[in-house]
Amino acid sequence: MDPPFISVCLCVFLVSIVALQLGRRLHRFPMPPGPRRVPIIGNALQMPREREWVKFAEWAKAYGGIVHLSVFSTHFIVLSDAGIISELLEKRSAIYSDRPYFPLASGLIGYDKFIILEPYGPRLREGRKLILNNINTRNAAILHPVQVSKMLLFLRKLFEDSGHLRLHVRWLVAAVIFKISHGRDIQDPDDAFVKLVETTNEDFALSVRPFVYLVDSLPFLKYVPEWVPGTGWKSVIRERRRMLHKLRDYPYEVVKQQLAQGTAQPSVTASLIEENPNPDPEEEELQKTSTSILYSVLTNSQSVSAIESFFLIMTLYPEVQNKAQAELDSVVEAGRLPDYGDRDKLPYIDALIKEVLRWNPVLPLALPHSLMEDDTYRGYHIPKGATVLANSWAVMHDPALYPDPFEVKPERYLSDQGALNPDPRQFAFGYGRRVCPGQLLAEDTLFLLIASVLSTMNITKPIGSDGLPIDVNVEYTSGAISHPTSVQCNVTVRSAESERLILTNASRDGEA
Repeated sequence: MDPPFISVCLCVFLVSIVALQLGRRLHRFPMPPGPRRVPIIGNALQMPREREWVKFAEWAKAYGGIVHLSVFSTHFIVLSDAGIISELLEKRSAIYSDRPYFPLASGLIGYDKFIILEPYGPRLREGRKLILNNINTRNAAILHPVQVSKMLLFLRKLFEDSGHLRLHVRWLVAAVIFKISHGRDIQDPDDAFVKLVETTNEDFALSVRPFVYLVDSLPFLKYVPEWVPGTGWKSVIRERRRMLHKLRDYPYEVVKQQLAQGTAQPSVTASLIEENPNPDPEEEELQKTSTSILYSVLTNSQSVSAIESFFLIMTLYPEVQNKAQAELDSVVEAGRLPDYGDRDKLPYIDALIKEVLRWNPVLPLALPHSLMEDDTYRGYHIPKGATVLANSWAVMHDPALYPDPFEVKPERYLSDQGALNPDPRQFAFGYGRRVCPGQLLAEDTLFLLIASVLSTMNITKPIGSDGLPIDVNVEYTSGAISHPTSVQCNVTVRSAESERLILTNASRDGEA
């Protein structure tokens, strides 16, 4: 690279840093407290590279529920208190609902065209509307039969081959979501659609992690030519962009072609195309990105991770499993499986779902928000453009809200009167105007799975070669989406009647 070019870039960068520092000092309100910063680079050297939420929770104990960090010229406001999160992201959502611009994820890959990182504005609202008009309680009569059908097949797969639990969970979630979103019947977890989604999920989780990619803090690096040593990451990013575009276009075009041939199955995508058969390019891109989000990053990964956590919890807390099964046995008559009509009569199962979502949350840090204008809160200045991180993990492990937060206790949501409070779902699916639009679908699938599995099966620790139970490893991954590193368990049917129910219902579904 031309040395004068490097010098100009560095000068511009340093001048901008100085200007920002002076601007902050001239403001009459201080920034929120936080760890001591180094001139120019701020807290860059202190930023955690793994399990960021744990370090942020430690800083919250030292500095309070609102903490200020900076990396070069980027300001981060970390919220680790439920009340503060509600005050800012919910009650002031009019100015806290934007997404930060990630030079890598947004600019170089293109996630800012998808609801996940879409800037707040009319296009985002229209995209969310397209999804919520199809995924809501009014459409339960359409959604629930799909979920029930796939759950019956999942039970049979688990009964016949419990050693590949994670594979079956991946299949179940993909089968439900793809059938609803694109009318596609997934027979194999290695289906081309599924592999495309999982690759994109992994890429997204890496691309939006704070403090990982230097280009997010030094955006001018995206202009450095690829022939310069150390820029090999650019070819990787180019491939991620290609895969994201394929995710957007390929499934949509398949449904479009099926509609033209008269072979399309009912689906959200088919409905959108039929409602607007001649969209302009902008409308069609919105349809593509909105439908792809149903089966991509959040709904798919959140559901898989939550289900895996459920199986892990059952191996660790047999007494919780026993209580849940006792409730199911008292409500669900012999000779049938649980269904959605039983849900209101199963408060312990509902409480267990809440605890699964709380114990090790799928999104320990909610996807970041960005402040749209300067704000003042509790005497602190929060600058426009600051990246706001809600530490959901810290909130859901706050002993003031959840005593013994590292233990699984569904009873914590059940008072003597049966009241459920506090509900961790308000922290598990995002905040304010950026709440995950697939929340209903994810919750319904999780309920049906937990009720169906516990009604018919026992989940225990695996047995070693010495005939003794093996200690289960409890470890979760870092990243935007966190899931168990392994799920070791032994799954067996509860009785001969349970086996009969699993086999006859799966056969009746017609796909066994």
